Amino acid sequence: MKHIKLKKVKRLSSWRKVSINTWKMPVDPSTYGLLKFNAKNFESFAKENGVTPTHLFTKVIAQVFHENPEINRIVRGANLYQRESVDIFLQVSVDHKGHDLSGAIIRDADKKSVFEIRKELMESAQNIRDNKDKSFKKVKKIVSLIPNFLTRPLLYLLDLAMYRFNFYSPLFGVKNDPFGSCMITSVGNFGAEFAFAPIPTISHVPIVLSLFKVKDEPIVEDDKVIIQKTLSVGVTLDHRIIDGVYASRIIAGIKKYVESPQLL
Repeated sequence: MKHIKLKKVKRLSSWRKVSINTWKMPVDPSTYGLLKFNAKNFESFAKENGVTPTHLFTKVIAQVFHENPEINRIVRGANLYQRESVDIFLQVSVDHKGHDLSGAIIRDADKKSVFEIRKELMESAQNIRDNKDKSFKKVKKIVSLIPNFLTRPLLYLLDLAMYRFNFYSPLFGVKNDPFGSCMITSVGNFGAEFAFAPIPTISHVPIVLSLFKVKDEPIVEDDKVIIQKTLSVGVTLDHRIIDGVYASRIIAGIKKYVESPQLL
C-alpha cells in the first residue's frame, strides 16, 4: 500500500538538482521571513461569518497551494515528487497546561469551504482533547512503550519506510502523510509578538506558517501615520523546494486573499 499518492517530477532545473543533492533534510535549508498584511477585510469577514482567523487563514493557504502546485512537493532521496492533494496540518494543544501537543489535518482543504474547515477542525481538536482520537491514542501508547534510547532509531526507520520508500501499513499506528502539505501554528494565542517555527524533520512539509493575532499597528500612508488592522505571519520554508520565485507567489497569493477574502 502506498503511503502518499505521488508523481515523480521528471524535469528538474539545475538549481533544483544542486540544492537537493547539497542539503540534507530541513536542518540546513530552512529560510525565514516575517510577512505583514492589511487585515481590515480579513478580520471583518471572519467575524461576519462566525469563523476564527485560523479557520480563514487555513482556507487562504490551501487556495494558494491549489493555485501554485509547484510548492506542494516533497523531496525523496535525490528526487522531487508532486503531492496530489492539498492537506493542511494545524497544531492543537491537547491540554491547557501545555503537557502535550498534537494536531489536526484537513484533507483536500482547497476543495472545502471555510465553514467545512471550521467544523472539521473543531471536531478533530475536541476529539483529541477528549481522548477520542483513535490514531492519536494509538501513537501515544506506542511511544510510551518504546525505551528512550530506541526512540531515535525507530523514528528514523519509520521515516525511511514511509517517505523514502513510500510504504505504508496501518501497523505503523500513524495516518498517511500525517503532516500533509503545510503546517500552521497559531502562536499569537500565546502572546508572542513574532516567532518562527522550525520545520520538523519527520514532517516533510515545504513550509511552516506561524500565525499571529490581528492587531492595530501604525503605518505610513500618503505621508500620514494611520492605524491599520494588521496580520503578521512568520514563515519557515524549505529552500530546496521553495525558492525566491515561488516564495513571491506565495506572498502575492496570501496578500490577495487576506485583503479580499470574499474571493475565496
